[in-house]
Amino acid sequence: MKKLNIAGQVLKAMVFAGLLAGCQNQDQVSPADSATSTISDQNAKTNAELKLVKDGATILQYIKSGRFLGYLSKVSEVSCYTIYSYDDSTGDLWITSKQYSKSSNTLIKEVKYKISNKRCIKSIDITNNRTSEYKYNEVGRLDEVNISGGGVSQKKVFKYEYIPATGAERLSDITTSTPVGEFQRVNYFYTVGDQPSKQDKYFLNPENSGFDKYLTIFGKFSDALVLRAQITPLPYTNQSKPFFQYYYGLDYNGYVSSITKEYYPLGYGYNAGKQTSYNLLTFSSQWAGL
Repeated sequence: MKKLNIAGQVLKAMVFAGLLAGCQNQDQVSPADSATSTISDQNAKTNAELKLVKDGATILQYIKSGRFLGYLSKVSEVSCYTIYSYDDSTGDLWITSKQYSKSSNTLIKEVKYKISNKRCIKSIDITNNRTSEYKYNEVGRLDEVNISGGGVSQKKVFKYEYIPATGAERLSDITTSTPVGEFQRVNYFYTVGDQPSKQDKYFLNPENSGFDKYLTIFGKFSDALVLRAQITPLPYTNQSKPFFQYYYGLDYNGYVSSITKEYYPLGYGYNAGKQTSYNLLTFSSQWAGL
């Protein structure tokens, strides 16, 4: 009888241990499941990121999955559209930008960008056979661009203004030259009259810089929104200085919701030929993509 009781107790203990192990196995997650969960979390986090999806009539789309999730995929404008592709199979990241005509669907322009440490160090304009080399300073600000091939070589020099109150640097001007000498300077102003500068909460490349506006791979140029951009022909001999004036509307989060742009082709004090445009901007965490 004792032997039967002992055997029964052992059997119960074995059954209990089996049930306990089964419960524990149900709670455990395999490495593959864990990795899938991590990727899903990362995708959800990136998909929740606020992005510019509309800039006036221009519509922006982004890559929706994979290693380049969240990268710019397509920019559709009124008369053309641009497709962006990404390749790091050689060890370096290359971005290819192809712009097409909407009416004929023919290729208008193709540019390849070589990226290092999230900044463009070289670009090749396939269409115009022009190569650009980019140099940055010790804090990652773009210092100069040297352009060669397919015509007269050019150099763009970037200067920045230090703001003691914030410790920030802001792009103050871009001077373009050829071997003959300087021929244009673009000045950027962040305070105009009694209109103070406003924080730039969504960085885009400045207009009149010669860069793709939405492909932000050239470092950050400023912490504030540009209020005026003035173009000076060089050498300067009393020519007119065309300029752009910008007025911004902000949403409750401080993001730009509208831009009014005024263009004065004859410079200060001359309203002749003045052109005005108005753009509404839309930001969303539910961005479209491919």
